[in-house]
Amino acid sequence: MSLGASFPPEPDWQGSVSVREDVELARELARRMRPPGAARRTSVTDLLSLRPAYWRFTVGSPPITPEREALLESGRRLHRILGLVFAPQGQLEVRVHDDQVQGRVDVLSERPIEIKTSAYPPPSTDPVTERPDHVDQVAMYSALLGVDAARLVYLQTSGDEVRTAATFDLQFGSMGSVQDAMAERVRDLTAARATGSAGGLPRCPWYARGCEFRGAAVCDCTGDEPIGDSVTVGAEPHVTPRKDLAEQLEEAVRARWSVARPPTIRRFRDLLYPRRAYFESTPSPPTGAAPPFESDTDTYSRLVEALDIGPVGEATRLPTLADEPDEEVGGLRGAPVLVRTSRASQRLDPATVVERSPQYALQLGFRCVATGTDRGRLVLGYEKAAEAERIQVLEYRFEPSVTFSRVWRARTRRLEASRASADPTLLEACPSWMFEQCPYRDRCGCGSPTGRSQR
Repeated sequence: MSLGASFPPEPDWQGSVSVREDVELARELARRMRPPGAARRTSVTDLLSLRPAYWRFTVGSPPITPEREALLESGRRLHRILGLVFAPQGQLEVRVHDDQVQGRVDVLSERPIEIKTSAYPPPSTDPVTERPDHVDQVAMYSALLGVDAARLVYLQTSGDEVRTAATFDLQFGSMGSVQDAMAERVRDLTAARATGSAGGLPRCPWYARGCEFRGAAVCDCTGDEPIGDSVTVGAEPHVTPRKDLAEQLEEAVRARWSVARPPTIRRFRDLLYPRRAYFESTPSPPTGAAPPFESDTDTYSRLVEALDIGPVGEATRLPTLADEPDEEVGGLRGAPVLVRTSRASQRLDPATVVERSPQYALQLGFRCVATGTDRGRLVLGYEKAAEAERIQVLEYRFEPSVTFSRVWRARTRRLEASRASADPTLLEACPSWMFEQCPYRDRCGCGSPTGRSQR
């Protein structure tokens, strides 16, 4: 069956895209970048558990088991749904920082809101005594924001069932004591890294609760280390249970989940490479070797941090208009943003980038459809360039934006039809550069003489 026999051709999406270079934003981001090789800011999550943070720095994160990855994937999906529920209340995943520490607030309204999902019941009355690490986390967010209040939201789930929710408002007395405790933890962690020993760090709160480093037998913790003080010891947090907000949350999440269905599109890349998406959704595992994992380069981590340390509210997660795909959309100044690095020796030409590198336009165009916007940014870091030429920013505009909505629908219909008929040839072949490392290359047909790049 030919593609054209069953499906109308896609709209000419390239004609709806225009690109300009944003030199001023590139210069601004370049000024924010820390020097090459310099240590990055310490994250709030690192300060919550100093020993795991030390081991991540020393040996890297242990491989994630398939069971844990499934749990993390379920948690990410739930958090994305919660983002849709909380979007009217404030900005999502707002980056906050000072000179030494950075963090990411789940929701920021008049106070930071941290959302915790778990199969375990939420605190019964007082998270200060029952979940002190959670209180420490929101206290540090409040300190970075210069406010003295926060909110903790708990949601207990089982599969796709919402069991119960709990919400607590917190008011802190002395934020100066929180800032002092954060600075002390930064010093302790920095000293441990410098000496190559975790001996002076407090007991890991996860030691007997499924610590990934203990499970991988890479740490030397004994469980007898002294317990460190909470960062809120001097802040005298006052807790107010908010049963009214918890009830509203339960209703909103249940309403959202009641209409949820298995997604046709799990990731935006499914729309770029639908034949790969077809094979990833089949029950039979891949037979080829997966490509090796490439850790973040120094340029990439510096570039991401440069985006994250702008004014509060500049870098956020953008709320999407629907439940699909199960992927978050990062935003910069209200528009979708892609951050990539390149080893190319020549910079992208705005006049030819849509034709020569169409994947960027497609990625941003589909993200604009998902968020109801009509422009997006590509922030590209060049690994081999001099510092003054390290960053390029391209702004993409999509006019009319409905063109990419039509492309989305057309590709979704084809993917649904191919799954229903178990016929991947209904889908365009992936580009040739993907074939060599594709774990499905023994059966996908993309490398055959008739295989065609979709772009």
